[in-house]
Amino acid sequence: MKNKLLLSILAAFGLAGASSQAQTVTFVDVATSGDYVRIETGTGASTAVDATVLTRSQRWTKDKVYILARNVIVPSGVTLTIEPGTLIRAERPSKGQGASGAEAALSPADPGALVVARGGRIIAAGTSDAPIIFTTMDDPNVPGGAATIPAYENYAITNGIGSGIVANRTQLRTWDVATGTPGQGEYTLRGGAPIAGAVNSYTNDITSAQSYWAIDGKWGGIVLAGYAEVVMNIANNTSALTTSINNGTINVSNGNLSGPSGVQLIEGMASFPVYSLGGGDNDNDDSGILRFIDLRYGGYVIAADKELNSYSFYGVGKNTVAEFLADWNNADDSYELWGGALNLRHCVSAFPGDDGLDTDQGYLGTVQFFVQLQNNAVDASGNTSARATVNIGDSMSENDGPESGNSAVPYSVYTLANATFVGRGYNVIAERTSANGYSLIEPATGPNYKDNGSAKVYNSIFMDSPHGAMMIMDRRSVGDTGNIGSGGNSAINRFYVARSSGGFDAAGRAADLATTDNGAAAAPDGLFNNVWFFRCGLLDTSIAGIDGKYASLSELNADKATNSNWWVANGTNNLFPDRTDRSQRGSNGNGNSFRANPAALITVITNSPGVKFDQDPGLSVPYNHRLSGIDLRVTTASARDLTNSAIPTNYGSGNRKLNADATFVGAVRDNSWFRGWNFASQSGIFANTAQAIVPNVVISVDANNRPVVTYGAEANVKYTIEASADNKGYAPVRTESSGTAGNKSWTDTNNTVGTAPLFYRVIAL
Repeated sequence: MKNKLLLSILAAFGLAGASSQAQTVTFVDVATSGDYVRIETGTGASTAVDATVLTRSQRWTKDKVYILARNVIVPSGVTLTIEPGTLIRAERPSKGQGASGAEAALSPADPGALVVARGGRIIAAGTSDAPIIFTTMDDPNVPGGAATIPAYENYAITNGIGSGIVANRTQLRTWDVATGTPGQGEYTLRGGAPIAGAVNSYTNDITSAQSYWAIDGKWGGIVLAGYAEVVMNIANNTSALTTSINNGTINVSNGNLSGPSGVQLIEGMASFPVYSLGGGDNDNDDSGILRFIDLRYGGYVIAADKELNSYSFYGVGKNTVAEFLADWNNADDSYELWGGALNLRHCVSAFPGDDGLDTDQGYLGTVQFFVQLQNNAVDASGNTSARATVNIGDSMSENDGPESGNSAVPYSVYTLANATFVGRGYNVIAERTSANGYSLIEPATGPNYKDNGSAKVYNSIFMDSPHGAMMIMDRRSVGDTGNIGSGGNSAINRFYVARSSGGFDAAGRAADLATTDNGAAAAPDGLFNNVWFFRCGLLDTSIAGIDGKYASLSELNADKATNSNWWVANGTNNLFPDRTDRSQRGSNGNGNSFRANPAALITVITNSPGVKFDQDPGLSVPYNHRLSGIDLRVTTASARDLTNSAIPTNYGSGNRKLNADATFVGAVRDNSWFRGWNFASQSGIFANTAQAIVPNVVISVDANNRPVVTYGAEANVKYTIEASADNKGYAPVRTESSGTAGNKSWTDTNNTVGTAPLFYRVIAL
């Protein structure tokens, strides 16, 4: 059997195929797709909000284009299967209900989004040559191009007004706005009540190479909710593992959830209480498969501080598979995880509006091979991309524990390995003033830890964070004389205070990753091991406590011309901001400066094994823009082959198992595995030399009936062989360096070919 498995690459996949489809396109509005759906109206909200609920398991096929006109919910007991190569387009509702054109504050909008509720499952297993694409209605950069855009979505035209609803159901039609007759014309998207006296047009706004940099927030995103642990409203100093699950009461009129324990309310879903919670007590829960998904222009803003993400995971269990995922220009976070134990592999965050990776409420999973790029505000010539500056990224990752002031367990002690985070670079980021009138300092640093949030970080790169390497925060105000290590809910405690009891999560778990367990040597929950911080802390600012090396870009460039170490920060003041004015740090926190990175903690971090500051790992990344010439492969010899890599080897099996043989810094050693199957790859931001390595693979059987994996190798490339018993969760079983080019073979001596199926794949690292 010969194939290229999961990494066969379709060259110039989206743009090259844009005009290749001449046949008629079949559109399926999911809301009107037959007897397998029903429309549910949210109860109690000030404005009716509808959702489409799948009533039976169904399969979406690649020969059709599917339209999400509102939230599409996969409820308990139902499985949605999406074929490789399927295109899903989502509607953004018009904002025409209020006098100012904004959604009513207390009634969430109904953007196109896919919500897999607790007990529901999704099997969306794309391939690299046939990824599953979720995008906005008017994105032409897909296989089939503009032909896959519906000409018009409007219905029941009365006196020139399109209501968008016919008997509580929607349907796709063509209509000519200019003449008021059927025919081809620009399509109009509607949501909510019509605006008197006008058709609310929504025209194709991704028409040029420049415009696709600026667009975001056009629809919702993908939401998975499971039954795994969530540390939400668990009593202080109490374990979520021993607390009964209480779904609480949802006030659908204002979106508030009262009296819950162990569950999290899905943003924007308050009107549908049956489907709107994630969390439970089963970390082994299985919500299905997400593989080779390309998601673009999501992150619809429902209301203030309630934005949808590209991928939202609420209490998702570890038997769910999430790998080879990508997003582009999301208006909020790329990947947000509320509790649970989901494991992410080979994921791309391209230009999130907020954080690329956001963890919260006791998240305990693992993330390996993760790429994040922030800030597409300007191009190589300094031209703006027209994207709103508020949506060009925050800190590189945001990591929370329980709600502020709570010391419930399990702590958020997830594991991050082989990640490459590229920050905003050197672009001026001004102070902004909140609605309450106080100055809000939001330094753009490397990872940000708060509220008992922590992580064990291995073999990773954080570079170009303009205000410093990291932000590890306390709830104590600047000037407070309290010692670090006092106060049970400080993220500083997780990195500073050694703990030797309570399992790896402080709640008693000893399974999977027992790096800190009863009887083991005391160690902090959070740590950095072989983590490189490069070109951090270069942006100067007048804000007290947020220091930097260069006051202006011209000053940087002038120094760069004569100073070979222009990118070396000026000591700890540049690398470690000592304060933040984040409003949520305390009940009276608005305008208060809360401390971060105290001197004793800095000593712990800088003395951590393998941690390096201001050392070049050899990536090719422009320091003041993110739109061209990017090559994420490490080229420095010491970064390519670590001598003291310490990625844990004892973490489960299947999709839970970390590849401990990824003994290099960052997400990419030899193989740009993110090339060819997502829009970030097609957009032209990556250097032409940074290609994906695609081994041909042959599976055979030897004389002893043992599987033999043969693959075509390139010279001096590191490869990993992964195995699976179900073609779902894969675990690394062998990693080897090729040395010379040619066919390489490996025999699996632990298995024989029999009645049970065996699956293998080979991925270059």
